[in-house]
Amino acid sequence: MKTKSVLLDSSAWIISFQKNTSTPLKDRIKKYISTNEVVISEVIILELLQGCRDSYEKDSLQQSLESLAILPLEQKVWKRAYELGFNLRRKGVTIPTIDVLIAALAIENKCCLFHKDRHFCMVSEHFKELQEEYLE
Repeated sequence: MKTKSVLLDSSAWIISFQKNTSTPLKDRIKKYISTNEVVISEVIILELLQGCRDSYEKDSLQQSLESLAILPLEQKVWKRAYELGFNLRRKGVTIPTIDVLIAALAIENKCCLFHKDRHFCMVSEHFKELQEEYLE
């Protein structure tokens, strides 16, 4: 049986980059990467590269991230994002557009979204098909 893919949001990646992050969390992320369970999106790569300090760091990080399986932003993902964004707003929930897109990507690809961003918790409260885990 194929293991479920894990989509790490930029908030999870940032935690993994921090020097003072707990070892169990880093070990867990490393395990997912080493077993090829981690997938990524160009949107998440963009978010991460924007925070780089210099060109060397950007190029190195970009190369590493692009070596992972990249989930394409296909039309079905965009359509799911349109519906999520519309329905969330009708429920009085407003979250950043990029987070709507990432949630739609996780749902359409049946990935578990690992994050430290309360916006995704808000989405999953209303849409149970988003499999997510908030990282403490």
